[in-house]
Amino acid sequence: MNLGNERNGFAKKAAPTGKTVTASRLKLLLATLSLALLIVPTSYILTFVFYAFGTKSTTLMDTASKVLYLTEPNTALEELEFDMDFSLFSMDLSFDQYKQVGSEQYPVRHYDLHFVFDDLVDMDVSSDLERTPPKYPTQTNQWLVHPAQGVPEFNSEQEWQVLEGLPDETVVEAYVSFNDLYKVTDIRKELQGTDVLWAAIYTGTEDEMLSTDGDVVSPIGYPVQPDQTYWSPFRDSMSHEETFLQLLKEIEPYEDLSVEVSSHKNLELKERIAFIEENGFAAYGAVISGPKQEVGALKDLELIRYMKLGEVKLWNWTE
Repeated sequence: MNLGNERNGFAKKAAPTGKTVTASRLKLLLATLSLALLIVPTSYILTFVFYAFGTKSTTLMDTASKVLYLTEPNTALEELEFDMDFSLFSMDLSFDQYKQVGSEQYPVRHYDLHFVFDDLVDMDVSSDLERTPPKYPTQTNQWLVHPAQGVPEFNSEQEWQVLEGLPDETVVEAYVSFNDLYKVTDIRKELQGTDVLWAAIYTGTEDEMLSTDGDVVSPIGYPVQPDQTYWSPFRDSMSHEETFLQLLKEIEPYEDLSVEVSSHKNLELKERIAFIEENGFAAYGAVISGPKQEVGALKDLELIRYMKLGEVKLWNWTE
C-alpha cells in the first residue's frame, strides 16, 4: 500500500503540469525571437560594412558610370541623380542617362541595377531613344566603322537622304566613320559647324572587330567636349585621351561587371590598353551633333566614309 502510494507520488512528480509546459514554450519562443531580433540588425550591419569597406558601393557605382562613358557613344550621367538603397545583403542602384542633341541634354535611358553583395543579379533598362544602336554589336552591324572594314549593314546613302528630308528647324546626332585614322584635334577642325561629341578610338582590334582570341569586340572611346558635370570622370580633365586610358585601367579589374552594365558585351581591356600605350590615340569615327544643314554639308568631305543618323530634335542650337 505504501509502495503504491510512493509509485503514485513518483508518477505525479514526473509528469509536468500544464503551467510548466506553457512556461517552457514561452521561454523557447522568447529565445527564438531574441535570436531573430539579433540576427536581423547584425545582418544589416554586415551589409553596410561590406558596401562601405569590402566591395564599396562607390566602386560599383563608379564602374557602372565609367563604362557607360567609354562604351555608349555620346552619353552622360547627371550629377546627384544616383539613387542608392540598401536591403539585406543587397544594394539597388538607379540613375538616368542623357544624350546631347544640338545644344541640349535629353534623358534617353533609365537604369535599375540590383546587386547581391558585389554580383549584379538583375538589371532593367528603359529607353526613350527613337533610333537605338545595336544592343550586341557584331562585325557588320557597327554604327561606327573602321576604314579597313567592308560595307556596314546600314545604308549610308539612304541615311543622308533621310537627313536631307528633315525640316530645316531640326538638330541631329550623327555617327560618322572616317576613311582613315585621325587625331581628334584634326577632326574637330574638319567638322566645322558641328560639335564633335565622342570619338571612337582605334585599339588594334577594329580592323575586323576581333580580339587576338577571335572574339568580337565592341567600340570604345571618350567624350570630346569639356564636361563640368560633377559626376563625370572627365570633369576638369586636362587631357581626355589620358583620362580615357586611365579609366580603362580602372575598370579592367571589374571587366565582368562592366560588360554586364554596358550593352557592349566584349571589351578585351588588357589587350586594348597595351595597344594604346604602345601606339597612342587615333580615331576612326565620331559622334557629332548640330543643325541639320551643317551636318548635311559634311556629306562631300573626303574624310567621311559613312554616316548613320542618330537622334533628331527640334531646333535648340546656340552658337
